[in-house]
Amino acid sequence: MSPPPTQQSEIINQLAEFAIKVLKPGGVSVGGLYGLYALFVQQEVATAIAAALIGFCVSYAGRIWEPIHQGNQRRLQGLGQNLDAALEDNLAKLLAKATRAEDAYLLCQALDCRDYKPEGMGARDRTFIPMLQEVFVPLELDTGAIPPGFKRRRLKTSGELPEVYIWNFLAQAQREPTYRQLAIIAWGGFGKTTLLKHLAYIYGTQQHRKYQVPFLVPILLPLRNYRQQFAADPPLALPELVMQHHVKALTELNPRLANLPDRWAQDILSQGKALVMFDGFDEIPEPERQNLSRWIQAQMRRFDRSIFILASRPKAYQESFTDPLRTRIWVRPFNTRQQTRFVTQWYSSQERLARGGRNSPEVQREANRNAQNLLSQIQDPQRPELADLAKNPLLLNLLATYHRSNPGVELPRQRAELYQDICALQLRKRPDARNIPLPLSPADRQSVLQAVALTMMQCSLRLISEAELEQMIAGVLQAQGQSVAARDFLNQIIDVSELIVRQGLEGCEFAHLSFQEFLAAAQIKSLNQESLLYPHLQNANTEWDDPWWRQTILLYAAQTNPTPLIEEALRQRAVDLAYACWAETQRTLDPEIAAELAALKPTLRISRYAKLKQLLQSQKWREANKETYRLMITTVGKEDGQWFDREDLLNFPCEDLKTIDQLWVKASEGKFGFSVQKQIYVSCGAQLNGKYPGDKIWDNFCDLIGWRKAGKYVVNYKDLQASLQYSPTGEFPGGGR
Repeated sequence: MSPPPTQQSEIINQLAEFAIKVLKPGGVSVGGLYGLYALFVQQEVATAIAAALIGFCVSYAGRIWEPIHQGNQRRLQGLGQNLDAALEDNLAKLLAKATRAEDAYLLCQALDCRDYKPEGMGARDRTFIPMLQEVFVPLELDTGAIPPGFKRRRLKTSGELPEVYIWNFLAQAQREPTYRQLAIIAWGGFGKTTLLKHLAYIYGTQQHRKYQVPFLVPILLPLRNYRQQFAADPPLALPELVMQHHVKALTELNPRLANLPDRWAQDILSQGKALVMFDGFDEIPEPERQNLSRWIQAQMRRFDRSIFILASRPKAYQESFTDPLRTRIWVRPFNTRQQTRFVTQWYSSQERLARGGRNSPEVQREANRNAQNLLSQIQDPQRPELADLAKNPLLLNLLATYHRSNPGVELPRQRAELYQDICALQLRKRPDARNIPLPLSPADRQSVLQAVALTMMQCSLRLISEAELEQMIAGVLQAQGQSVAARDFLNQIIDVSELIVRQGLEGCEFAHLSFQEFLAAAQIKSLNQESLLYPHLQNANTEWDDPWWRQTILLYAAQTNPTPLIEEALRQRAVDLAYACWAETQRTLDPEIAAELAALKPTLRISRYAKLKQLLQSQKWREANKETYRLMITTVGKEDGQWFDREDLLNFPCEDLKTIDQLWVKASEGKFGFSVQKQIYVSCGAQLNGKYPGDKIWDNFCDLIGWRKAGKYVVNYKDLQASLQYSPTGEFPGGGR
């Protein structure tokens, strides 16, 4: 029988603490990983038996990782805090008094990044646009894919993964050329653009000293703004692009920038004084990315002393950068501490702005009450789906906006519900709050946008010219029997609802790609034409295949009974997508749908683990090791190359973990498996008490299972025996790459 829930929960918590305590951070590359520990609870026994997942230790090379700067915590305590009041209140005055053109440039670059306005998030009913530094929360970076020399091998005293921020890299960039080229990789809504704006603001206002980094001149270049220049033959070199376009645009804020010397950009780039930030590589149309990547590489080679940061979604970067940047780092999801900090700062800003800037005790009290109410829902153990949403900074912002606009209303349970509520807020509440009469009902407005979104998805369009968009809207309005002029409708959606935004001369797009994906999914549901998705299932199987339709498919699954869709995905062998659809909707409130999903689970599990089973039966242990990691990292909603964090370990499905372990144990005749490793670990004298056992026990354990040889840790698959005959017991799932 299973242990009582409270006892089992305590065991899980102890094991999670144990896993974190002895977590060994390190590098991860193609299919590899370093530092995975998890839990394993068997439920068909008289007492709870827990086995730690002690494995998956991979690094890039045999060198010991250097400790992260000892002052990391102390140095970063002030990150994201409000700027000094004097600086904020007098920024415009500072700009007016700037005597040097370069000082004026710095302040103009800072002013250009001053507002906190992530994509898709403008001013709304009851909400205001705060300043970036009032609400910014530092993004933790996943060091699983960085080169050697940055991380320590073992955490002996810390209970968590090391916190690594962008400042850690910038502090070392002058003496370590590897960190002069940084690729910041994350999916949509994880704060890549906000991070770059934060850097531009800090350097522009010359506050870099509090982060103990050298001074740099920030140059923030949204790549899509310069498509025309990149397409020229030949394209402008970086110094000319900066002077003729970037600086020229900022000159509108202060004409003193016109006094910059003609060679100003050339000089700071050549002297290694520039921080060049290329934002939104994934927003460039696919046919143009290869040429752009070559151009970027050429500029980085030419100005190798300066620092370059590129922000992109993973798919575009992986496929279009044949010669990738030296250092690739992922953005970690928001943890509970970051969520708390953002919500607290966000509500403090909102309540202050709502009262004309007054920040008296009663204003702070109201802000704290509202923040705590929102956090109590997000962190409610009975509503884990909200915790999942809040890991994405954009979705957390949407949750906060919805909460403030709908006091006392329960938060949406799923992504699809949240997007629907935000659309309703923009299409109905916002016009009403501004007393702006619109000719169509909110439902009809959304219906038009749904049709437009689906057409854009089918045409693989993210950005569309305003003339083409107006023509598209006219066709939809005519088909729906509406007499509204397309131009009037488009202006209202842009100016009032803000679900579509203008991007300069380039055209228009939805405020965030996720809105386009949601509205397209809603249109497919409205048309009752699920079959429109079937041709895209195989290509959308993983984010690394062809992600264009993947989120639309998942958002569609969340709005309907996904059983037929999952069955079709399984038929097409799009097993990962089928599992993702199942996971997207497993918390459905409809009992009939829940029953159908539960009935699908055994079939889904068999299909999902078929490849691992085949690899194990063929005794391809190294390949099976990579497949095990891939299965587990996707189970927790992450991608290949990322880490498992504490929440992942706590919430990892025990049934899936048991399945993986049993496959390993059976195929290896009891020689490999997590439970096998657990027995050896305990036999070395370790206790599952949430404490690091000490170097002696840990090293003895690694010696016994072959992860340490002659006093050195194994860091490559080729150094493992990978053989039933010669491998020590417990070698796999194991280390190397």
